Amino acid sequence: MKKLIVILTGFICATGAAAAADSETFNPFFGDRRNQVQLILGQGFDSGELILFNHLSNPAPYYMIALSYSQPNTFFRLPGRQTISAIKTLGWGKHDYNGKCRFDACDWGNYGDEIAMLSQDFVFSFFHRRMYAGAGSGVAVQGQQNGRLNTKFLIPFRMFIGYRFNDSWNAEFIMQHFSNGDTGDQNNVYDFFALSVLYNF
Repeated sequence: MKKLIVILTGFICATGAAAAADSETFNPFFGDRRNQVQLILGQGFDSGELILFNHLSNPAPYYMIALSYSQPNTFFRLPGRQTISAIKTLGWGKHDYNGKCRFDACDWGNYGDEIAMLSQDFVFSFFHRRMYAGAGSGVAVQGQQNGRLNTKFLIPFRMFIGYRFNDSWNAEFIMQHFSNGDTGDQNNVYDFFALSVLYNF
């Protein structure tokens, strides 16, 4: 396992250096376009953690739909995008699909809300100027606090893998996390795996 981590770290560093070297002339999010709109559909998971891969057996009756607008920029010389998003979460039921609840806050019907988000994404690796991987974070505000995240202020984090089919269309697979950074009494987070379609113009 340690060898695998060392190999992956070295690979990410090497491709990240290549991405930084090429970022002044090319942005894999956009190609030669300067604007991007994105439609995202996500499935919620009862994870409670920043990285939710250990909890794929805990899908929740909680969903996300988002519409985003982005423009290209750079982040410490890496290709980036700055984004504004309007997000709607929808939930129903009081348990996850396995009939269990990992936390005391699983009345999902109470957590449907609107979220406004400003975020910065960056690409740390890309291949043949089409496939890319990256991460991002930002700030977000939800319409009302609740028993799962009892603050309106949220800290989003995401990781993603994307593919640019041509100058106009991309697709991305996203892991999206919302937390309040323990600034409130309850921080049971919202976690999603999502698919998105992106249009560049």
